[in-house]
Amino acid sequence: GALPENDYNALGGHIVGSYHPDENSKLYLGIGRSSRVPDAKELYFQKAGKVLGTPNLDLVSNTEIDLGAKKQFENATVEAKVFYSMLGNFIFYNADKMTHRFENMDATIYGFELSGTYVATDSIYLDFGLAYQRGKKEHPLSGQSEINMPEIPPMKLTAAINYDYDATANLRAEVVAAHRWDNVDSENGEQLLAGWGIVNLKGRKTLYDALELTLGVDNLFDKTYAVSNTYQDLTLISGGTGEVMLMNEPGRYFYANLSYKF
Repeated sequence: GALPENDYNALGGHIVGSYHPDENSKLYLGIGRSSRVPDAKELYFQKAGKVLGTPNLDLVSNTEIDLGAKKQFENATVEAKVFYSMLGNFIFYNADKMTHRFENMDATIYGFELSGTYVATDSIYLDFGLAYQRGKKEHPLSGQSEINMPEIPPMKLTAAINYDYDATANLRAEVVAAHRWDNVDSENGEQLLAGWGIVNLKGRKTLYDALELTLGVDNLFDKTYAVSNTYQDLTLISGGTGEVMLMNEPGRYFYANLSYKF
């Protein structure tokens, strides 16, 4: 049959205000609104004779509020931010439907970010970042019972120690870790994933002013882990059963880069 003639219109923008209680402190508040139109896959995708796209999807809107604070100490900096995002007509994939599997549903995402640096000595400093977010559908999708949003990663921590040997050379040791991924959209393909932690090492040396050598190893202890889940809408690689394949990140990985600046 004839497809509908979709016509999308939206107005977006943002405003940010800040306040400095003193020269070493900053508070800020931001409010913004953005939108996106459904893509061709969501509207028209077909597979094995089935119409999986939904031609009459509504435009997606996002209204977000951000509140943050930053503080500068004598030898440290700390910044914290919280956010609350209201998603109107977010587009979800509904695996229980035979056709027209993409579906609009309101949702919310909220979370926080915490980051900072600490200068221990003239040559040693530490930095860290912690991020958490949680997403929920307003109601379950048609024929389903869960309200967890898909592709919302668990809490993640990055912490590193840096050593500046001199102006031309430095070393960095980094730990990256994530909590167990247990807030999942299992009705649409996601699965529980174990928490993980890896160690990365990197060194940099400037040679003859313009030449820079970087050596490093990621995932030093060769851990098996994944940073993306098996949501059926996003991953196209599948096994013989047709189920989405969980893709692990690379194991121990050595690298060397040589760059020349002119």
